[in-house]
Amino acid sequence: EKPLRDRIDPLILPDHMLIRQYRLPRPAIIYLADMLSNDLKRKTRRSSPLPVVTQIMAALRFFASGSFQMVVGGTLAVSQSSVSRVVRDVTNALCRRARQFIKFPATDAECIRTKQQFFEIAWFPNVLGAVDGTHIAIKAPSDEEDGFVNRKNFHSINTQVICDATLRITDLVARWPGSTHDSFIMMNSGTGITFNEGEMPDGWLLGDGYALRPWLMTPMFHPATESEQRYSRAQRKTRSVVERCIGVVKSRFRCIDRSGGVLQYTPEKGCKIITCVFILHNICMMYRLPLPDVPDNHEPEEDGPVPAPCNTGIQVRQEHVRRRFM
Repeated sequence: EKPLRDRIDPLILPDHMLIRQYRLPRPAIIYLADMLSNDLKRKTRRSSPLPVVTQIMAALRFFASGSFQMVVGGTLAVSQSSVSRVVRDVTNALCRRARQFIKFPATDAECIRTKQQFFEIAWFPNVLGAVDGTHIAIKAPSDEEDGFVNRKNFHSINTQVICDATLRITDLVARWPGSTHDSFIMMNSGTGITFNEGEMPDGWLLGDGYALRPWLMTPMFHPATESEQRYSRAQRKTRSVVERCIGVVKSRFRCIDRSGGVLQYTPEKGCKIITCVFILHNICMMYRLPLPDVPDNHEPEEDGPVPAPCNTGIQVRQEHVRRRFM
């Protein structure tokens, strides 16, 4: 396989152009190249194997645009078959390091800092994370196709996202078909099970559309008192960071936004790409990159009837309203 034309060094571009086309500045791309070097170097008989940096940038260009044509037709001079291969390899290499980049607060210092940052949004105390589900469109799979059709009638992976107040992803579950309810995903996730068994640090998740639990505070749909109204306003304002976070990730990486089309992959490969771009979002946050503009016309992704709350959850929420919002 011959290169389409002579390649130029893509890192000669100024940082603002690298960020616009690849979503990362030069230091972050070099960081990825160093970290993934052993995974991406391959023995080949080709006279000019793709350099690791070029592989990473080809994958980044696909994640940013959602289009193989944007990569093939760009300055990297990489064939479509090569792009397909490097997207697979870069995705797998980053997914193997998911726990290095996506971590829930665990130490006392991390929990205190996380709670303080959430508190500063709307004075809602004791919050460790905001959770929401988002549907990532995929092509119709050949197996169990009906299970991937969501309530908006397109095929998707229902992806659970937990973030902190700074929009950093702290937990991600990308493996359930689009017909799966958010609450089911939460209760069967590692984080949900750990919270339910009382093994998480003291604190709450904030969600909407989930079953109310002692560790998962939801808004009151029909607040009867001024205290309940204050609670619900604070809960919604604080929790809204996760909607903004998801909007930022989809704006940065169009391959998981419907504006970039649908992922033309099997569900298994699609789940890996979803995980990969959320890892890359955290790397963007690590390098303090400016947040992209997110349209204000975001519509919440409705997930059908909300499961019944548990009695202990009702008691905990009522006590919280009484103590904090009277």
